[in-house]
Amino acid sequence: MKRRDLFKTAIGLTAGFSVLRPLYAADDWEFRGPDVPNVPITKISDRTFYFLATDPEPSPSNFGFFSNPAFVVTSEGVVVIDTGGSVQIGEMLIRQIKTVTDKPVVAVFNTHIHGDHWLGNHAFVEAYPDVKLYAHPKVMEDVRNGAGVVWTGFMSRNTNNASAGTVITPPTLEVNEGDVIKVGDVQFKVHHMGKVHSDSDIAIEAVEEKVIFLGDMAMRRVANMADGNFKNSIVAMENFEAMSHIKYFVPGHGEFDDVSMIRDQKQFFEIIYNTIEEQYDNGLSDFEIRPMIVETEFMQTVAKEWPGFDSTIGRFVSEAYQEFEASLF
Repeated sequence: MKRRDLFKTAIGLTAGFSVLRPLYAADDWEFRGPDVPNVPITKISDRTFYFLATDPEPSPSNFGFFSNPAFVVTSEGVVVIDTGGSVQIGEMLIRQIKTVTDKPVVAVFNTHIHGDHWLGNHAFVEAYPDVKLYAHPKVMEDVRNGAGVVWTGFMSRNTNNASAGTVITPPTLEVNEGDVIKVGDVQFKVHHMGKVHSDSDIAIEAVEEKVIFLGDMAMRRVANMADGNFKNSIVAMENFEAMSHIKYFVPGHGEFDDVSMIRDQKQFFEIIYNTIEEQYDNGLSDFEIRPMIVETEFMQTVAKEWPGFDSTIGRFVSEAYQEFEASLF
């Protein structure tokens, strides 16, 4: 009997969960965090820009700025993709956007539930009360279930309270797979591929610009897959790779690139998941499989250079192992 079949006959699986209780909540602030220094704008195309975060994690020194907000200038106004992890970061983005255009911000897309991509909404609603905030419906559901409080606590603890004063300001307008939001002379097409990095991921394609904003579904970084799915990530990369009309892929962390970034991310996930699938029936544990994965040529020559590889690859292997095991039921 194969090990996976033996596992199926086991007496059962007990699933549980725990809720992280944050140390801080938005309405508890007695002071406001400092202003965030201006981050340079990187031009992608004539009307498309992003803010490159050079640090892989939030810290007091970077004021919590560790993801890549972006924006597109349309004939009607500015569309922002992700707003950063605090009101201070959002305010910095607004200051910098105004150096490019005097048009107002008319719409915001939040790519998923992780707070470094949407807690900056607070600043945009204050500056532009009529701004439209779009996200997958699961984002709003998760905020109602407490994710906003968890993420404000996370940002506070990791920045020595630099994000103090941020009010949880969730998106209010739902978008899903295939939706097209036209803003002036630019169409923004929504791509939702199920649970990839999270269950609320959307990629935003600026159709006329041939640019797609990926959120955290693809990047050259080893960070967090606790809320994601490895097998679905492989399928998502195949879908992105098939978008031959896209010129630039913009990740939520790290530098933008062409389709080569998608191919690298796909190979990274395939090596992890496929090696686990191959070795599981040999009775090997995740701990025993990890060296096999790390020692592959791709991991040694490519992925090992990505931020977070040494500290996080073990957790990735463990999470993929658990995912594969769960798929057997």
